[in-house]
Amino acid sequence: MTKPEVDLSLKALFQLMWKNRRLFIIVSVITIVLSAVISLLLTEYYRSTVVIFPARTSTLTLNESGVKRGNISDFGEEQEAEQLLQIINSEELQIKVIEKNDLYEHYEVDQSEPHARSKIRQTYNSNITAKRTKYNSIDISVIDKDPVKASEIANSISEYTDTVKNDMIRERARTSMNMVLGERQRLTEELADVSGALDSLKALGVVSELERAALRESLGRAYGRVGENKIKQLEKQIETNQKYAEVYDAKRRQREILVDQLQRFRSVENQLQADAAIDIPQKFTVDRAVPADKKSFPVRWLIVAGSLVSVLFFTLILLIMRDQYAEFFGEETA
Repeated sequence: MTKPEVDLSLKALFQLMWKNRRLFIIVSVITIVLSAVISLLLTEYYRSTVVIFPARTSTLTLNESGVKRGNISDFGEEQEAEQLLQIINSEELQIKVIEKNDLYEHYEVDQSEPHARSKIRQTYNSNITAKRTKYNSIDISVIDKDPVKASEIANSISEYTDTVKNDMIRERARTSMNMVLGERQRLTEELADVSGALDSLKALGVVSELERAALRESLGRAYGRVGENKIKQLEKQIETNQKYAEVYDAKRRQREILVDQLQRFRSVENQLQADAAIDIPQKFTVDRAVPADKKSFPVRWLIVAGSLVSVLFFTLILLIMRDQYAEFFGEETA
């Protein structure tokens, strides 16, 4: 005994559909009417988009100690784009955008609720997307029931990328500034101690290496020409220089090193002061968001067409199952 094979050829399917054409017509009409009504009841959403390019230069270089990565007019590369994308998706920027656009009220989220923050972030993330394109630009897209509000939110995100990144640079510069000021204060105090020690040695008559050589020459010429008291003074000064010469030379070299270090720290301090006051654009805005004059969602014809195709396909499957059920579980042929 064998069971008949399932015939799923196009001819068989068309025959099945033609046989049940009245059912397909009724189902199609009902589906079109219901899907059209449902699509009309759906909330309309409008989309606004901002297109930006990351800037390459993030600091203002005032001296040779600063790091200049590129001209201020250069577009950023992949690394800068990814960094800017992280800033756009950061919580700090989200908070600023939510506060500026009063999104708690706009999204109808009660701030007194226990999970209000989670709800507003979920709505925010579902309505706002930011992605890097193949051209290394960043598209910030916002959908909202209000086209004007959508454009305002998109533009505020673009504006706050500068604010957040500059705040990060300023915070880092201030932290580094405190470290530099502390080290400069230590070097200044050390220089004062070394200078004081040199002044004390000079008070004793200790002089530089060239002056010590001149003293010895003076002593050689003094014999037989000046009085004994003058010779004794020169001998005493030479003896003092021999005793403290090594200490004097070491302190003098130390002072030169400290002075050079302080000059370097002043240069770094000037650069950090510039970074701490930085307020420059960190991106190039290609297209600002404008209120959309056409809705983005729902696409009603697509909803109706998709619903119709799905229902008709499902109806066809049910009909095939019904016919094959009769074949398989009815009389079997030998």
